[in-house]
Amino acid sequence: MDSTFRSAGSRVNVVVGPLVMLIGVGAAITAVVLTLVLGEPGFLALLIPAALALGGGAFVLWGARRSRLRIDAAGFRWAGFVGAEQSVRWEQLQRIAPPTPGDRRLVAFALLHDGTAVPVRALWEPATVPSMLSGGPDHSAVQHALVTAHQRWLAARG
Repeated sequence: MDSTFRSAGSRVNVVVGPLVMLIGVGAAITAVVLTLVLGEPGFLALLIPAALALGGGAFVLWGARRSRLRIDAAGFRWAGFVGAEQSVRWEQLQRIAPPTPGDRRLVAFALLHDGTAVPVRALWEPATVPSMLSGGPDHSAVQHALVTAHQRWLAARG
């Protein structure tokens, strides 16, 4: 029943982050080797962009791994690249409603028993993804997974 969904941007950034970090490692090695071989300490200035590449790549990787929607036996939770993680437990959920058009990150609305409608903004798709050019992202697989998981929870409960 456990499943995790990520946007296309997150899946790409899981690769981009380590590549940027690899470039930082290469720049650091180059700075040290050039300084030792040529005896010119000015090459150590390359350690600054190397450190920036390492930090930037780590940040991109952290955000990409964090940005997801996860469905498990207790409910579902989601987080974006930044911001607090949010969750809905199956006990709170009355039903899943389809999203209103226009919000690229909106997967669905979680309608709770207390009457609250929680927007599930979990999967951000950049404007360059082909599905965005044809009218917006298709989150139907994620919506179906949420509905199916909720139905399984209800069936097991009752």
